[in-house]
Amino acid sequence: MNENEEKLIFPQNFDIKVIVAAVIPIEESKANISRVFSACRCVHSFVSARASAKGTYITYTYNIDLESQEQMNAVYDGLKTVPEIKFAL
Repeated sequence: MNENEEKLIFPQNFDIKVIVAAVIPIEESKANISRVFSACRCVHSFVSARASAKGTYITYTYNIDLESQEQMNAVYDGLKTVPEIKFAL
C-alpha cells in the first residue's frame, strides 16, 4: 500500500452494486447474489434494481455489513463465481 491509498477500517457498512446480464429472471439473480452474501456470513439487504438503457444488464444494489478485509475478499471472490454477474462495485 502506498501513501496515497486509504486503508479501510472495519466493520464497514456500504452499498454494493452488482451488474448482472439480464438473461436470468430477477428473482433468480437476487437469490444467487443473496446466496453468496449468506455463504460469507455477510449481513445484507436488497435496496434496488435498475435496468440499463438497452435492457441488457440489471444493476442490483445491496446494503452489506462487512467485519473484515477477509470477509470482503470472500464476498467479491464469491460473486465472481456466479456466471451471469459481469462485475461488482
